[in-house]
Amino acid sequence: MPSFLAIPLRILLIGLSGVSILFCARLAGLGPGPLLEAPGTLVALLIFLVGLGFAAFLWWLAARCFTLLRDPATTPEQMAALRDLPLALPEGTVRALLALIVGIVGLPLLLFSQSLGLNDAIAGYVNGIIAGVFGFYFGARSTTPEAQAARRLGDALEGQQRVSEALQASEAAAREAATRATQPSRLAEAMATLERQLGVARLLVQRLGPALPAGLLPAEAETWLDRAEQALGAARALGGQADLAALQSATAALTGRDGPLASVLHAAAPLLPATAAGPLGGVALLLGLGWNLGSAAWRRFRARLLDAPYDPALFEPGTVTPASAELRLADAPIFARLFTPRLIEPGFLAGLLDTCLREDAADRLWARYPGFASPEEAALGLAEFRRALLEERVEADLAPELVARIAQSLEGAAPALRPGPTARPSLPVPGDETAQAALQALALLLGELRESHTDPVPLLAELAP
Repeated sequence: MPSFLAIPLRILLIGLSGVSILFCARLAGLGPGPLLEAPGTLVALLIFLVGLGFAAFLWWLAARCFTLLRDPATTPEQMAALRDLPLALPEGTVRALLALIVGIVGLPLLLFSQSLGLNDAIAGYVNGIIAGVFGFYFGARSTTPEAQAARRLGDALEGQQRVSEALQASEAAAREAATRATQPSRLAEAMATLERQLGVARLLVQRLGPALPAGLLPAEAETWLDRAEQALGAARALGGQADLAALQSATAALTGRDGPLASVLHAAAPLLPATAAGPLGGVALLLGLGWNLGSAAWRRFRARLLDAPYDPALFEPGTVTPASAELRLADAPIFARLFTPRLIEPGFLAGLLDTCLREDAADRLWARYPGFASPEEAALGLAEFRRALLEERVEADLAPELVARIAQSLEGAAPALRPGPTARPSLPVPGDETAQAALQALALLLGELRESHTDPVPLLAELAP
């Protein structure tokens, strides 16, 4: 038998059983005479039976809903939707049952009101109840599509809101968990960064600062140093419970645009031609190159930056030839004026070069080569020529491969400190005393970093000039 016929057949059989009982009672002389003589009792009995029938119907519906809930195929979304329904029954079921009860009980009462002995007032009440219930039910049904659409839209929005809140809570929990997991490494990194910057700041402020012009270093530099030392000491004492924000704040003061290192970089920048990113890129490139040079090349590089007195040890034998000296003669205005006409003399340039590389070269020039206005002019011309020779050797030390490697390593620095992939090193030109002092301070700082094996490129990458 098809399953959809089972329930109606069961109801029919129950009804037939009731009729059979009444028929058997009538045959036995137990007819419903007393009930008919008391219509109110009959009505009460009928209402009771109707109530039992509807209770059985509700029980059957609830059993179907529980079966649905126990079904493994039921999704969590469907279960959540059932929780929002009255008695977990399909929408409109309870409203329809109430309307049916009123109709099944009320209509017979209204139709047989005279047989039941109901007065007009009671009949009017029953009529009002039936009209109100039916009017509400069919009126609600007439607006159901719009109401359902609005409710479904509201449910969808509410569901989206719940999903969004759940996602936000999940993301917040994930971020918090990630923060807790990375806290030790972040603390270690922050402490290492502050320690590096603090070491450089101490060199500039405490060791080189007294010799620098006033105003080159920020007035708050000493305060920043004290605060950084306190934050670093507290972090070491607290270990994993250290205050990360205090470490970052102390580091930001030292690495900001007005920090000690950034201030010296800004002061020295006008002495170098600007790179693609600006003058700071040229300074950063020179510092990175100086740290990576060999010992002999570093001595020449430092002598050029410091404009140090001539040292014969800066030039290896044979590295300066008459041909290179002739090329550099144009960079020494005094020598170019006096000696360019004599370059055609055999052996003249070799003799001049031999004289200039001796320790008493100024006296020899004044004695052997006429044309100088005074011994001072001879010494000045000699200094110009030697500086030109030193620049040639320094430029030869700065190989293109080394320049490209340092420029690439500075790509992680602030934009103002990036020299660019096609940058070319430029040696500083003469400038005011403040700029010269700043450049000399950087050269001395670079020497200290070389001795402590501290690469300046990561220090520069941490700046925010």
